[in-house]
Amino acid sequence: MKTNFIILIILVSIAFGFSSCNAVKLVPENEYLLTGNTVYVNGKKNVKYEITDYIVQRPNESVLGLPLQLYIYNRADENFETDFEQWKADNPKKYNFIAGIFSDKQARGYRNFKYRANQNSIKNGEAPTILDHVKTKQTIDNLTQHFFNEGYFNAKVTSEDVLLKKKKAKVNYFIETRERYIIDSIKTNIESKILDSIYKNSKQNSVLKVNEPFKLSSFIEEQNRITELFRNSGVYRFNKNAITFEADSINNKSKIELLVNDSIANFPFKVQRIKKINIYTDYSFDTKEDPIIDSVFYKGYSFYSQKELRYNPKYFLNYIFIEPNSLYQDEARELTRKSFRNLNNFRGVDIKYTELDDDNLEASIYLTPLKKYGVGFNTELTHSNVSQLGITGKVSFLNKNIFKGGEILKLSILGSFLDSKDAADTNNRLLNAWEIGADVSIEFPRFLTPFNQERIVSKGKTPRTLFTLGTSLQKNVGLDKQKFTGILDYNWVGSKKVKHSVEIFNVQLVKNLNPDQYFKVYTYDYGEIKAIQEAYFPDYILTPYNAIDFIKQEITPEFEATNPLEYETAKNIEARYYIITEDNFIPLLAYTFTYNNRENYEDNDFSFFRARIATSGNVFNAIIKQVDSNNVKTFFNTPVAQYTRLDLEYKKFWSIALENTIAFRAFIGVAIPYGNSSTIPFTRSYFIGGPNDLRAWKTYDLGLGSTNNGLDYNVGNLKLLTSLEYRFNLLNSFKGAIFADAGNIWDLSNSSLVSPEAKFKNLASLKSIALGSGFGIRYDLSFILIRLDLGFKTYEPYLKDGEKWFKNYNFGSAVYNFGISYPF
Repeated sequence: MKTNFIILIILVSIAFGFSSCNAVKLVPENEYLLTGNTVYVNGKKNVKYEITDYIVQRPNESVLGLPLQLYIYNRADENFETDFEQWKADNPKKYNFIAGIFSDKQARGYRNFKYRANQNSIKNGEAPTILDHVKTKQTIDNLTQHFFNEGYFNAKVTSEDVLLKKKKAKVNYFIETRERYIIDSIKTNIESKILDSIYKNSKQNSVLKVNEPFKLSSFIEEQNRITELFRNSGVYRFNKNAITFEADSINNKSKIELLVNDSIANFPFKVQRIKKINIYTDYSFDTKEDPIIDSVFYKGYSFYSQKELRYNPKYFLNYIFIEPNSLYQDEARELTRKSFRNLNNFRGVDIKYTELDDDNLEASIYLTPLKKYGVGFNTELTHSNVSQLGITGKVSFLNKNIFKGGEILKLSILGSFLDSKDAADTNNRLLNAWEIGADVSIEFPRFLTPFNQERIVSKGKTPRTLFTLGTSLQKNVGLDKQKFTGILDYNWVGSKKVKHSVEIFNVQLVKNLNPDQYFKVYTYDYGEIKAIQEAYFPDYILTPYNAIDFIKQEITPEFEATNPLEYETAKNIEARYYIITEDNFIPLLAYTFTYNNRENYEDNDFSFFRARIATSGNVFNAIIKQVDSNNVKTFFNTPVAQYTRLDLEYKKFWSIALENTIAFRAFIGVAIPYGNSSTIPFTRSYFIGGPNDLRAWKTYDLGLGSTNNGLDYNVGNLKLLTSLEYRFNLLNSFKGAIFADAGNIWDLSNSSLVSPEAKFKNLASLKSIALGSGFGIRYDLSFILIRLDLGFKTYEPYLKDGEKWFKNYNFGSAVYNFGISYPF
């Protein structure tokens, strides 16, 4: 409580310090600090953010109502002298004091420190925005032009300066739109008969419509549409400068005439075809004059190389959309360029056209390859809830174009040294366990199928086949584990916004080679159980080989009633035992649908949706016959997991101001075991909490439902999660966030071993949704974002009625989450 009070005092002091800063310190006499702009459209306050884009002069940026960067700038002295002797003369008392106690050198250092601090304040701060009537006039002109472009030809824009106290002011802009003009008629005047014929065949797709508002953006869009239409219909020479519009406006109506020239620079527009296609597979500017020594002609395409040809023409046709004797198309050119770039085999892709005659073109594709072979190294520190701190090293070998079709072979070898504090180790070494593994993957830039799949997924949808095999062996001072994985994944792009992935199989086999050695390896856990046995069950003969049987037989609900702490300790050890020694055979078949309408990296106003459905064990259970003593089907003496899991995730982002964004995330997941399984494997179950989840709780800490059993690992087969976050610019590369997360996990089984509070029965179970809130600070390094979020427990469903809200809402109970990139 004392710590919380001190932190609160510090925060209040910082806030008071900023709020007491003089914002107008550097504002000259008879000038005003601009504190706000308000736009009124036809008497109503504007709420459309895009209109404010036309305002030239904006107030200083603020964070939570405080112009922090202005305060920082105001701390600087714009006239700070850089010359030491000048500073010495201007500040004799400071100089004599420092030099008298220390030395002239220390005085010089003090002055240099003050100078650097001053320069940092100027660099990181923001000068005060002084009300400028010239910029107000520019804003009026911008707004007038904007509404004119929207069809309000008689719009009137005025401004009003509102002078406030303490040399501050704001500006109000008043817009009277008046009548809006509409398109009364559309007439075309296309001189070229060829272009006129092409245009008429697509006239119904015109953006311009009679009786629709006159909007400049519609004319620009129509100009681009017509240009795209002609250039994708064989008219190679055409460009949009040949298109003009004339408007005759009267009585709020505009008569539009579309004019298209028949030539450019005295070259008439014609439909042209591709007669010849050349592919230079190893082009380099430095060697462009070297002779061609290898060439192949295949299905109308000519392949050239200055060395031995490294690519199979048959496969390369999958990436070329320019076809012999076809009409010229911009679209084919861009698809070809994009396809080759997606191969990750080429550093440069350039496509040029040459006119052979009036009717024919020659297309030349210049490809600059990357190095075929590559080696990568990386190391990292690792940590998880089921393994201690470790050091991992990985070396990867790359072979690009292994089968001469742009395929990428990747061979990785992984080695880890792990620190298992609980593991027995007579040498008491820090890193007393190790793991070694290897995996090989091949990515094919096409579908590998026994039939022609192009009718289903065309080559323009960027089909990919990924095949992966891997294995690893973990040596944990006696408790050994071996893992095998195999993945066959087909993925493709349905459209610019949609992606698909089908995992024909995603198989994982995990075998614990010596599970009976657990308590000889994790001696700390055995010592905890031994202490409970000696204190409460002295007659029980306990060994490392029957410790789990002891927990099952003796650590009962009756024991919990009298010894809750010991019960919790034993149950945590039991859960950890099953997690670490769990054998799994999980043969998945999965489909993933992804929708993302984000235009580019800078787009902060978009939606994202992902749906994934996966089933495990259905095919294998129909094939295999081997069963264990419990009549459970097994593969290599490992139970076959059989379940279905559905994950749905939706994210929405709103850009509300420059670098300010509201982010929303909702997730629902459900996994149902059946047939051969009564539970979901631990690694495929749902957990909640952590830096990218419910941030007020640590990973695995919360759940299930309204229970609070104190277990280290809480997992369920139903999960609900939602988050709302406001992200804002704080100071230069520093970003801030305020967030709220809500969610929980539940059990959907009918097991009598699970308490009613942990089960999801009906909508009333939603009362056990937990709520966390908090704030975060992020540092953006452009290529990576480092994040610290503080989550506070706001609503805890497992507490008593009347204590659920804000019971532990304090810094002492807060969870500090470090992460890389945004949480969602």
